[in-house]
Amino acid sequence: MKNPVIIKGNKEGIRLIISSEASFDEIKEELDKKLQNKKRYCTNSKPIDITFEEKILTDDEINDILSLLREKGLNINNNNNKKTKECKDKCFTDLQADKDGLFYIGNLKTGQSINASTSIIIVGNIEQGAAVVSKGNIIVIGELNGYAKAGVSGNNNAFVYKVD
Repeated sequence: MKNPVIIKGNKEGIRLIISSEASFDEIKEELDKKLQNKKRYCTNSKPIDITFEEKILTDDEINDILSLLREKGLNINNNNNKKTKECKDKCFTDLQADKDGLFYIGNLKTGQSINASTSIIIVGNIEQGAAVVSKGNIIVIGELNGYAKAGVSGNNNAFVYKVD
């Protein structure tokens, strides 16, 4: 695995893009390595939000990661746990169908994601910080500024296609 954790900043805070194949120990080790000696840059900063992308984490894993980030000097928003739980409950849509494909009509906002068990056509925009993961193909009729990964179950013929 090339990189188990990617750290990206945005206006809301920090996005942790965690490889779905990474073990929890690999995630913690990579974060520890990436944030080593960063404490002096983070002191006295305003509280920030943390969002998690790609890998689905348990509440305990999220709390462990947030504790590690605090130990490294990051000033994490106290309501971040609540936001993450709310996002798990209402932002993540696990779609399944008996047919060969799905339609999703609407925009996916930052922090929202779709996990499709078949191919999916999205009529709307996928904003930066939003994600679509599919075992089949992904077709986006709109802007694709977020994350889209097709063929997650090993389908090497799956594709992501954006229609202008």
